[in-house]
Amino acid sequence: MKNINDSILCIFFVGIMVAIMFTSCQKEPIYAGNDAVLQFSKEIISFDTVFTTIGSVTRVLKVSNPQKNTIKTNISLLGGNASCFSINVDGEAGTVFEDVEIRGKDSIFIFIKVNLNQNAQNMPMVIADTLVFSTNGNRQNVELLACGEDAHFIVPKPGYVWNNIPFSVVAEEWQTVTWTKDKPYVIYGYAVIDSNAKLNIEAGTQIYLHKGAGMWVYKGGCLHVNGTKDEPVVFQGDRRSEAYERDFAQWDRIWILEGTQDNIINYAIIKNAFIGIQAEIFEKNMGNKLILTNTEIRGSQLYNFLGKSYTVEAYNNIFSHSANVCVGLRQGGNYTFINNTIYNQYSSIPLRTTSAVVFSNYFMEDLTTMVLGNFKGTFINNIVYGNLENELSCAISKSADFKLDVENCLIKAKKDVSDGFTTHSAIIWNENPLFDSIQNYDFRLKTNSPCKEKGKPTQIQYDITGAIRNNPPSIGVYD
Repeated sequence: MKNINDSILCIFFVGIMVAIMFTSCQKEPIYAGNDAVLQFSKEIISFDTVFTTIGSVTRVLKVSNPQKNTIKTNISLLGGNASCFSINVDGEAGTVFEDVEIRGKDSIFIFIKVNLNQNAQNMPMVIADTLVFSTNGNRQNVELLACGEDAHFIVPKPGYVWNNIPFSVVAEEWQTVTWTKDKPYVIYGYAVIDSNAKLNIEAGTQIYLHKGAGMWVYKGGCLHVNGTKDEPVVFQGDRRSEAYERDFAQWDRIWILEGTQDNIINYAIIKNAFIGIQAEIFEKNMGNKLILTNTEIRGSQLYNFLGKSYTVEAYNNIFSHSANVCVGLRQGGNYTFINNTIYNQYSSIPLRTTSAVVFSNYFMEDLTTMVLGNFKGTFINNIVYGNLENELSCAISKSADFKLDVENCLIKAKKDVSDGFTTHSAIIWNENPLFDSIQNYDFRLKTNSPCKEKGKPTQIQYDITGAIRNNPPSIGVYD
């Protein structure tokens, strides 16, 4: 009897297991109702501006089935094989996918890229296509949108590495090279101007630098940036969505060393670098200087402008919105700054604690290494303003000379900061300069600005717009 009962029990459990297996092997019924619709994580998939021959980042579209039962859908890329977009549906690449099953209350993922391998075009172009979903007679679209243009690409050669920085030489020794505005320049790694070489950049040229990229004027090299009021030369990161407009450290810096020819930068816009311009003596002074005029440097992570033992003449420039220092003149040098506007209102976390302008006759290479240099500076008709109590500071070592003459400037700072320099004539302390629109980087002066016609007459006859300055001139870049 026991054996019979055991056999019956065994047969019972086997039957249950077979039933479970049969049930689990059955497919979920396909829903065929004409009310079947899909849900999408986005209705428009957009890409930052990308450049021809360089692929974009990958975007992900989540496609969900809100029904309880499985549905089938046909997916097609409207542009087909000629499309600049490429798609991958759940691990399979193609342009047409039929009877794609999506289980009830489940999702699939579509991966999308754009590659602009089109004929060279000098003007920006809009690229568009459509993903079409056909489900039980219902058609739904997801739009694909990208903007791109052809460009000159500066890419490091294999083995070209210095201190772990990949680089390419864009002007060889004894060579003069000119970059024109016909196409943008996109830089990966460092673009190097070699010793005794010269790079001219013509008005209107657009230069895009990838993360960590920069330009390096090696010792003995020379850079001339020849922008105009209407066609400035622009240095910026290569992520061109408006979402990146105020991001810091999108690229590294323009790094300028000593040479026998003057470096000249006129009418440039330099934005969103780690350091906008770093000009320094690498080994020994070779007699040149940097002449920086009519240029706007903004949105840098560490310094908009850093000078170290260099000779600099800076007229009609705007230095603004740095996460740290707008203008740092350190480790000595010889600096003439006339009619510049320096403004900083960075207030994100971590809060800025360093003045917009810092003068010093030393530089701390690390926590224990101080590099000294004799400092001589002339500071006339400049605005120094921001949201800190003290937007100008001097860090002085008695082991090196420090001489700074300040005239006819508007400065926001405690007045005892003047113990670090000599004031020859009127300084306006702690008054709002009354700019037109700080949020829009518009530093023109309102008619009732305290800077109006309070400057000292100098050799700077025109303001940043090309207008003739009054006599007496106004303080700052605008008259």
